[in-house]
Amino acid sequence: MCYLAGEFRVGGSDVFLGDLTIEGITEPIKVWISLPQFEYWSHTHITIDVVVGRGGGFSIEAPEGKRFLIRSRLFTDEETRALEGAPILTGAY
Repeated sequence: MCYLAGEFRVGGSDVFLGDLTIEGITEPIKVWISLPQFEYWSHTHITIDVVVGRGGGFSIEAPEGKRFLIRSRLFTDEETRALEGAPILTGAY
């Protein structure tokens, strides 16, 4: 789901994945995931694209004729080693 800044309160157990940069939008969009989802997907690289098409209808992108396309792949052994011990940033920070 995509919300306008300030419309969604990030909880202490939400994990910050990173910033999403979209062409034509000056401010990066912060991407968060719940802790259980993070634990489930922690071995994967997630790519979020914005494409033309119809979305689910509950997120702000729906009226714009755009939707999110999410792809994932397993981290390589090298990527996994690089991430070992990296801090997990939560909404509690």
